[in-house]
Amino acid sequence: MRVLMTGLLCCLPVLASAGAVEALVERLEALKSMEGRFEQRTEQDGSRVQQARGTMVVARPNRFRWQTTEPFEQLVVSDGDQVWVHDPGLQQVVIRPLDDQISKTPALLFGGRPETVGESFQVERVNGDKGQVIYRLKPRDEEPLFSHLEVAFDGKKPVSMRLKDALGQRTRIEFRELQLNTEPGSKPFSFEPPEGADVIRQQR
Repeated sequence: MRVLMTGLLCCLPVLASAGAVEALVERLEALKSMEGRFEQRTEQDGSRVQQARGTMVVARPNRFRWQTTEPFEQLVVSDGDQVWVHDPGLQQVVIRPLDDQISKTPALLFGGRPETVGESFQVERVNGDKGQVIYRLKPRDEEPLFSHLEVAFDGKKPVSMRLKDALGQRTRIEFRELQLNTEPGSKPFSFEPPEGADVIRQQR
């Protein structure tokens, strides 16, 4: 199974906060872009399924570059209009539109429109360790891609994401060496399929 961007569910006591959505939106609005490394761990039924490492760049509007380097290579790129998924091992590139369903994935939480978070998710603030602020998001969709998503902040900086997906897998992503509000330009968010790759185009 190939790795795409996900995070791990963590059950923590909920703090009632009528302003949880507003507080999260304020934090996200302050993040114009972020780039750094990630470490990802996925488990199911208490057993480790996968571990992965790589680099990422996210910027508004709806642009991201998520590159897994270990244990195998995979690249997912969005320019805001379409998404490329490149699997070098299979010599395959899948190209698909950035539709509404994809735009609600964790990969675009930091690159989407912060003011729409409350429309897509129910948001609660939960207790965090070491002074971290954690927000738990539950999708409003009838057929969501995941049941819960939690994002933790240390000050203004995101430090981790956790989620439980529709298959019951729990994933945790730790962000490392993050740089916030840089100017990555357009180059990280463009992609040309390599010569000889099998290109599959998917429609809406």
